[in-house]
Amino acid sequence: MKPYYQDDWVTIYHGDCRDILPTVVGHSLITDPVWPGATAAIKGADAPEDLWKWAMALASHEVQRVAVHLGCDTSPAFLATMQERWAFARVCWLEIVFPHCKGRILYGSDVAYLYGVAPAGKQVVPGRCTDPASGGKEADHPCPRKLRHVQWLVKWWSEERDIVLDPFMGSGTTLRAAKDLNRKAIGIEVEEKYCEIAATRMSQDVFDFRG
Repeated sequence: MKPYYQDDWVTIYHGDCRDILPTVVGHSLITDPVWPGATAAIKGADAPEDLWKWAMALASHEVQRVAVHLGCDTSPAFLATMQERWAFARVCWLEIVFPHCKGRILYGSDVAYLYGVAPAGKQVVPGRCTDPASGGKEADHPCPRKLRHVQWLVKWWSEERDIVLDPFMGSGTTLRAAKDLNRKAIGIEVEEKYCEIAATRMSQDVFDFRG
């Protein structure tokens, strides 16, 4: 399949991840999938459990670890089958400096669930990251994640030689983080408008990240 965008570090595919995943190879799968109960206008929100199950079944056997980035108010029950393939490692808290209210919930963090084998050389994988400048949307998407948080996940749950894979790419935050950290990455997105946003983000200069 011809990539929608490609450079020396990043490849973007436009299409359904269930069609494309069998054709690509990745080592660390880091993603923010369509989640149960999503109210945002996202394709796949009508059957997110089935979409996730099929996506994980189709991910290449080279995938050694998975990081699933979710909101703190999202039930992780749909991840139950993950341990049929990858051992559970830990939960990570991705803190937001300026919390906001969602009804009766004080929303002060996202959450990441880590599965698989820890990257070589990382004897201790921490469980907390704080975005020091969390405020406003960082990309034109209904539910963008913080770049700092995703950089942290890429840093701690992949190796430099890995290909980082995101089958639910959205506006490309995982790919941007991987590129900033000198890792090759593959992203898949079903909506073309977000592929275009991601491609624009990939064309920007790489920033050195040491946090």
